[in-house]
Formats: sequence, C-alpha cells, structure tokens
Amino acid sequence: MHSEAASNRKAVPGANYSTIGRVRTVSPKGHKKIILLEAKTDSQPSLSVHRFAMIGQCDEILAREGLERRLWVDGEIPFPVQPIFELHATHTLAGDEIETRVAEIATESELKQVESLEAFHYKTLDFSDTSGKMVAKKSVGGRRAILLLHAKLDGRWKPAGYIELQMPLMMAKPRHIAFDRPFSHPTLDVSWETWRKGGQALVNRIARIARVVIHPEFRGASLSGILVRAAVQFARERWHIGGKRTLFVEISAEMLRHIDFVSSCGFHYLGDTEGNHGRLSKDMRSMKQGRKGGSGIMSLQRKYYAHFETYRETAGETFESLQTRLIEVLSKDNPWAHMELDEWLALRPLIRSPIPYYMIGLDEYSDAYVKQAAQPRQTSFSVSRQTRIESLKLSSVTVLSQYDVPHTPYSRLVMDAFGLTARTLRSTLLPPVNFDAQAGTITFVAGSSGSGKSLLLAALDRSWASETAIVDGQIDPPCYTVRWLKPIPDDANLFEYMAAKKGPEQAFDVLSRVGLSEAMLFLKPYSLLSRGQRYRAMLADLMLGDEDVWLIDEFCSDLDPLAARILAHRLRQTVRREGRIAFVAAANHGHFISALRPAKVLTLDMGGGSAEMSGREYIRGVSNQAI
Repeated sequence: MHSEAASNRKAVPGANYSTIGRVRTVSPKGHKKIILLEAKTDSQPSLSVHRFAMIGQCDEILAREGLERRLWVDGEIPFPVQPIFELHATHTLAGDEIETRVAEIATESELKQVESLEAFHYKTLDFSDTSGKMVAKKSVGGRRAILLLHAKLDGRWKPAGYIELQMPLMMAKPRHIAFDRPFSHPTLDVSWETWRKGGQALVNRIARIARVVIHPEFRGASLSGILVRAAVQFARERWHIGGKRTLFVEISAEMLRHIDFVSSCGFHYLGDTEGNHGRLSKDMRSMKQGRKGGSGIMSLQRKYYAHFETYRETAGETFESLQTRLIEVLSKDNPWAHMELDEWLALRPLIRSPIPYYMIGLDEYSDAYVKQAAQPRQTSFSVSRQTRIESLKLSSVTVLSQYDVPHTPYSRLVMDAFGLTARTLRSTLLPPVNFDAQAGTITFVAGSSGSGKSLLLAALDRSWASETAIVDGQIDPPCYTVRWLKPIPDDANLFEYMAAKKGPEQAFDVLSRVGLSEAMLFLKPYSLLSRGQRYRAMLADLMLGDEDVWLIDEFCSDLDPLAARILAHRLRQTVRREGRIAFVAAANHGHFISALRPAKVLTLDMGGGSAEMSGREYIRGVSNQAI
C-alpha cells in the first residue's frame, strides 16, 4: 500500500478496523448494491450497501463493527462508504433561511424521487420520437454517484434537485492545453511532464459533473450552487477509481455558455471544447472506409455515421454530395442559420459545437495548478445602469373623478333613493400623496381593495388618460419612461420573443432569473403556458425593458407562496442591480413581503388617508401580526 495511506488511516476516527475481503462481484438491485467478497474459505460473505456506493470489483473493503457498521475502501486513503455521504446546511431562499440536505440515495423512495426529477432535464428526453411523446433516454454506464438535494419547507422535506458525477471525458482540448505543463503532486505518486506524455494515463484522477437538475418549483432560487459544492466535497472525500484519489473535477455543458453557475463555487474557466465541426466530414469518410473502433470517439463515429446514412437515404443524396454540404455548412460561423429545418433536425445529432469547460482542483496544490491556466470568460452582453432618473418625487398627487350622470329612469331611481341632486358627480378617488422614491429601490403600495393602489400606479404613468379621472399635483422629474407588467402575445414563442428584443444571451439570463429554464418552456408559445408560467414570462419581459420606472399591480396574485417569494427576491435583485425605480402593489402580500424587502411602503386607506414607513418597519409589523 502507498505510504500515505498508512499515515492517513490514523486520521480516521476510531481506526480499529480490519480488512474483511476483496470485492469479487458487484450487483445493483433496486436502491441497493449487493457486494460479494472473496474469502479464504468456501463461504462468500456479502454486503448490502446503497446503490451508488463507490465500490468496484477488486476493491479491498475495510470495516469497523459497533452500533453502526462503518465501511471504507482501502487505497491511498480509506474512502468512506458507509454511513452515506450527507451534508446539512442552511440556505437563504428568497429572504428566508431554510434547511437543506444533500446526500447519497439510501432508500427506494429517494431513488424514485431522482427518477421523477430526471424528467426535468432536457438530456433525458428524446425529441426524435415521432409518436409525439417525450421518451426518456437510457442512462450511461460506468461509475456514477448521485447526490439528492432536499429542502425543508413548512416542516416537510421536499426533493429539490440532484447532481450526478461520472467518469471524466476522454478527450477535452481545454484540459490538454491547460495540462500541457509539468505537474507533480507533493504527497501522491501523480506527475507528468505534459498531459500528452504521461498525463492521459492518469485521466481517472478526474471526476466529471455530468448533470445538475433542479425541480421547476425551485428554479430561480440559486440551489445549483449547493449541489455543485456538495459534489466537490463528495469527490474530495469519496470518489476514487481503484483506490486512487481524485484530484480534479470538471464540468462542460452548453448551458454554461448562457448561465454560469460554477464560477462562484471555485471552478476555473479553461476555454471551450473543440466540438467536431472540423473533423466530422473526415470521421464520416473513415467510417465509410470500414474503420472500426471499440469505444470512445470511434463509438461516437459509428453513431454519427448511422444518422448520416439515414438522412442521406431519405434525402436521396450521394455520400459525396452530402459530405460536401456538411463541409460547406460547418465552415460558417453559425451553421444552423444555413440549414433548412428538415436538414437541421436530421443532422443536429451529428454536430457538436464548442462548449465551455470548467475545472477545480480538490486540494490546494491541484487547484493552484488549474488556476494558473484559467482564462477570462468573455460574455456577449453586460447589464449596465441605464436609468435616466435618480429619483421620483410626488408632491400632492391626487386623482379626482368627474362624472356626468345619465338621466335614465334607473339612474333617477338611485339618485332619489340616496337624495342626490347634482347632475355632475365629483369625488376624490385618491387623496393627496407626498412621496419620493430613489433609483435602485422598490416601493410597495399596500391597502385593501378599493383603497386606490391601482389609481396611484396609473397616476405615475404620464401617458395614462381617462375620460372620468383627472390627475392633479406635481411629479418630478416631469419626463421619464414607464413600463407596466403586461401579457405577451399569445402566439409568441417564449424564447424567440425575448431573444428578438435583446439577443439570446439576455433572453437566457432573464428567463433563468424568473425560473423558466426548461427546454420545453423555451419553445412553447405563451398561450400554452400555465397561469403561473405566464406570470413569470411577463416579469421576464418587464426585466428586458430599458424604462426608468416599473409599475406592477396585483403582484404574484397567480402564484403559490414559494414561487411568489422567489420572484419577489429576484425582482428586488434586478431593481437594485440595474438602478430601476419600481412600484409594486398587492392586497395579499404576507407570504412574499419579506423576500421583496421594499425600501419604503405606502399604505392607502379606503377612508382617504395614507401613511409612509420603511420597508423594515412594515415587515416587522406583518411578522408580528402573523405571530
């Protein structure tokens, strides 16, 4: 055994364990894994561990008996297997502290929860099925670890997402470039001059984050970071191949191009993967000539070739003509823009575009090595402070009504019943309001139905006009732009509608912020969304605007309490970051007001009065009433 393993054993609590055998076979069964051990006698003792335990054939198993049996895999260090990996923490979710638990799957119900969550990941769906149904794709083989996230809400643990670790990518150009310099670990027998000369044989020192899934109910709540950090901790403590420690964790995904959720967890951007634009045509030619491979990229080549041949036969083209077409299209900056829909659907599975590649080292030395190769990540857009006004001041702003009564038999009956004699009715709909709001803040307008909340918001819109109502008073500055929360056209494709306004990167960003980050939702028209999804889409559309003042009436009236809290939190972040001035009104708000955290609250009474207080003071009062 490596000398470091012996020294590390002493660090294991209660190190009075013993070797109980070498693994002969591993058989998954439901949520468990059955381990048969080699024994010196005819008996073959067996172990039952959790489904994704880091145990493989030929591993040496260590055990310590007691009230709870503890298991390790022997190696450069003893790798814990039982009890399961478990990480508890508190997380700020939309302004509230909640408990979270990330752990390996230990029960049948937890396995079913992961299977249910898997349906929300786009890579599990086969869009090529012609039956109209989304068919789950088969899972990959090889070593895997799955960590399930639960969040405690209202005293109940709810499955919120999971993360999956797998074997590393065999080919990754950014890694080859980053590791093209000497590495020698100070305590482990791990070194290379360049990755191509000696390093690639050590690829199992890398683990890969292959999948991160968040339940739609929790989208926009920043839970991905919890899973990523837990996966890094798990890899540091438990991931191994044949008893060899993992030193690096990598992740590469198309979505990272649009939503970077790993840099905040300590990952370093090393560049984009190569994709296969430059070699796809050559691969097709090689496969036609009969070259065969057993695994890796050659296995992918055979898959590509099958797609290529299927489309070629359907289109009635020769191999050479379609190959020439592929070369032509893939030489373009945006190949998709030069392909017909049928062609794109058929050839899309063959074409892999470059995607961002990130990595983190699992100890101080390894991470420093990765960090030296890190590259600055360039984004195609940036959010800047575009507000043209720094404040909005209301001085004696009031709304008056003037209404000529129609002289019909029924109106005369009402006037006679209440003793009314005037031909023109005049009244104050909104009493004088004096108020000021600063850029980057939210003002919450509270009050019961009929107290004038909607009228106040309308009075702030300089373009608002009514035949029966008059806005009086002074608003400074006299000129500013306003945007209301309003529906999107029913036939508008959600992502296309957003991207056409500000580009795809901002569309990805804003839709993610409001929790609409499912592939199917991106492609649906607005009319097919649920009421809650429509509201989120409206809020995303509002956030894309450049107007100075945002006006939102009946905030989150169609959403459940959790979704309302998440959106309120996201709205506050956006207003503060972009320097907007937002006025938000709602009659029922106790479930989201602490997440909204308005700078000021203006309360209106049906009797004609109004009062102003700080948001903190108002929230404290709401909390006391709840108690």
